[in-house]
Amino acid sequence: MRLLMEIIREEVDDPSLGMLSITRVETSADLHESRVYFSVLDEKQMPHAKESLDKMSGFLRMHLGHRLTIKFLPELKFFADDSLRYSVYIYDKIEEARANDSDKASNGGNKEDNSGDTEE
Repeated sequence: MRLLMEIIREEVDDPSLGMLSITRVETSADLHESRVYFSVLDEKQMPHAKESLDKMSGFLRMHLGHRLTIKFLPELKFFADDSLRYSVYIYDKIEEARANDSDKASNGGNKEDNSGDTEE
């Protein structure tokens, strides 16, 4: 992951990839494929970044081969990592729930207690 970021930063001349981050790399057990997850600061650039990374896969793989000493050099498959967007979504939902709880508490806590009522 670190080497891949170095290669992109040092060897690639694509301004749209300037704010690109490799978030994780998952390599198959047989070392034939690596799933490289990336994110970009501007989500509108995500499709262009993926297209660029896919096109330069061979170039990146060649440079990795020069820097790594491993038996098999895996194929690189690039995937947009939406975990940051999902984290923001979850954070917003938590804040929304807190605000609703705050509103209920400030309205005198008019909450019905149905703890004794169980229907099965």
